Amino acid sequence: MSVKNLEQRLSEFRERGYTIFEGAYDAGQMQAWKDCYEDMVRRNTPRDAPEPRLRVTSALEQEPWLMLPAVNNQAILDFAERVMGPFIQLDNLTFMAFPSEPREQAEGTVSFWHRDRWGWMPDGPQYIRPTACNAICYLQDLTDEYGPLRVVEGSHRRAVTIESEAHRTLPHPDETVLRVKAGDVVFTHCSLLHSGTPNTSGKPRYFFSTYYNRVGLPTRDNHKGPSVQRIVEMARARNDRRLMRLFGVDDAIEPRANALFLRPDEEMWDKWIAEDRAALSQ
Repeated sequence: MSVKNLEQRLSEFRERGYTIFEGAYDAGQMQAWKDCYEDMVRRNTPRDAPEPRLRVTSALEQEPWLMLPAVNNQAILDFAERVMGPFIQLDNLTFMAFPSEPREQAEGTVSFWHRDRWGWMPDGPQYIRPTACNAICYLQDLTDEYGPLRVVEGSHRRAVTIESEAHRTLPHPDETVLRVKAGDVVFTHCSLLHSGTPNTSGKPRYFFSTYYNRVGLPTRDNHKGPSVQRIVEMARARNDRRLMRLFGVDDAIEPRANALFLRPDEEMWDKWIAEDRAALSQ
């Protein structure tokens, strides 16, 4: 990504609360994920459960080498570090196929408006750096039938409220409807107000959320399992600080978290990012 494109993307993110990485994943990668989904659901569902658990959590622990590209996308991590600094940790990787709903029941509704984990109600209009960001990817085009993503642009900087419980599932007058393509990634600020749309396509809508927060915060995924720890050891062998940091291993966190802060943050981030890259052995 060129510096110019990076600056444009940062400006867009700060103003709107999101940016879209077009074509982040190709058809072969997406098909491999979809092919594995049913088996992951089976393994994720307890034997005594009354129905399958469609939301696969800790997906990286189940399928580490298949799902690692969803977590360790270099272009997205480069951008995340420009937004939050070199402090990016994986909160969770969730994989799901949303079932189709009857069209007559879904007509005129949205899934539900919300801000994400570690978000807040803004009192703006100033931009505040996020404590977490979501990298959302759909594995098919978001047509009206599959159900597009809806966002209220700038709601990470404005106190946009939802007046009642009933309004949580109704279209918002200020919404922007994002009919993104398969393999695009929508990268959102944790305080951006957004909602899905019911899927009425007659087919599953495949989706995954790679949720990042600041290293040191609690995570929903447990990174201590054997699969993730094998990735950590692989990263340690190459001194890949960024990959280790995704799973909470950051030997530089103490000096960087207590760096006196006498220079602009972005200047310090550039220095630390350069240090991390220089330390990486090929």
